[in-house]
Amino acid sequence: MENGKSLKLIYSAFAVSLILLGFVFYQSQGVEGGLDSWNHFLISKSAIKHPELLLDQWNKPVFTWCTVLICQFGLNALIIFNVLCVALSGLLNALALKHRGYAHAWAAVPFTVFTPILFQNTISALTEPLNVLMLALVFYFWSHQQLKTALLLASFLPFVRTEGFVICAAIFLLILLRKEYKMLLWLLPGSIVMNLVGFAISGKPFWIISENPYWKHETEGTFDPGSGSILHFVEQARAMFGLPMLVLLIASIGFMVYMRYKKAKTDDLIVLAVLVFVFYFMAHTLIYYLGILGSHGLTRPMAVIAGPLALLSVAAIDFLCKPLAERYRSLVFAVLALAVVWTGYSETGYAKPHRIKEASVKPDKTQRNFILAGEWLIANGLMHRPIINQSPYFDVYFDKDPYDLKSSYRLWSIDQKNDWAEKGVIVVWDGFSAVREGNMKLDWLMSNPDYQLLHSIEGFEKPDYDPGMYDVHIFIKIK
Repeated sequence: MENGKSLKLIYSAFAVSLILLGFVFYQSQGVEGGLDSWNHFLISKSAIKHPELLLDQWNKPVFTWCTVLICQFGLNALIIFNVLCVALSGLLNALALKHRGYAHAWAAVPFTVFTPILFQNTISALTEPLNVLMLALVFYFWSHQQLKTALLLASFLPFVRTEGFVICAAIFLLILLRKEYKMLLWLLPGSIVMNLVGFAISGKPFWIISENPYWKHETEGTFDPGSGSILHFVEQARAMFGLPMLVLLIASIGFMVYMRYKKAKTDDLIVLAVLVFVFYFMAHTLIYYLGILGSHGLTRPMAVIAGPLALLSVAAIDFLCKPLAERYRSLVFAVLALAVVWTGYSETGYAKPHRIKEASVKPDKTQRNFILAGEWLIANGLMHRPIINQSPYFDVYFDKDPYDLKSSYRLWSIDQKNDWAEKGVIVVWDGFSAVREGNMKLDWLMSNPDYQLLHSIEGFEKPDYDPGMYDVHIFIKIK
């Protein structure tokens, strides 16, 4: 395929993907990612007023630095940022493949963007989209043989998501196989710079480890996320990747096995994609199976490897279709790209663009009673007091600052053995996050003479497995 035509197809695929993501954004009434999205937004937004949050290792420093100014314009600004991250990731993956001579590199755009697990988590404030973009930049510079730049970028991936260490391990192995040992040093700057900054501010010499929330919970035994089957992510593969991409993944594995059997030279860009995909997938599998490092078996972190999967898929189809005439190869790629896009919509349940009035991402119904609780507090002149709650959504909606004790803070901060909360504070307890995240049972508040129940809001639903899940109770501390 001619160079000009190839570029035109790549940018056309990018434009179409960006437009479709724009429709999903327009059609959405809520955000994906649950409470995590609201927490990420709150931390990045609050980092200007509370600079210590710029180094928060749960939010991830690189993510915070990239989004702190964006978040001053509201949650929608951060969602638009994530939409651009995902669309640009597809573009960069396609350009990387084109530079390596793949005639139908354009297919990497829809293969990346519409892989269901990434597509589903784009309308969010999560860190996955930025991680996908930075990994695409690594692939792009790698494809252009700018290895130092690629490795330097990769060295900062752990500060976008902790799994960046796993991605660095995959790159480390490939550099070893290439016997370019001096290049390994370029995987260190990210950790060195971040640890020096963390040490200078916190005074902790091993800041990367000591302040990592997952490591702290693991060593202190303060959180048990549970464990699951070692086949958990295999069983979820169709929902995560969609049937077309799953078939292409299997074809990619067959392609790599065949190339290995024939001892044929394989493009090192594709080898890198294989290693990143395998390392990442296996790391999450083992972490969940062993029940360590805060894994809940969530599938959304797998969005990060949508890019490597796209690269593998294009390479596999290109190899399998070589015997066909060019027009038939083009047809195969076009049909598969349409199938991936269609599956992305089907697996997520998002409204297609022609159903413009339907909601794609629906609002979280657990938030309804928080709005009613806040309105009640305003009506009764209590919103100016410190509001202790477990809902970042509440803080965003009512403009409370969870990092200022005079404004708001979390239920888990209450020492139930030696309660230090001041007289007059308001507690907004809910049947979901207060128990699950805040470790606060309703009985403790109800039976505590220091607290008085002011108002209760019945749940709009009463699930059999947890009838009080949507209940909200408002207390005031009277002693």
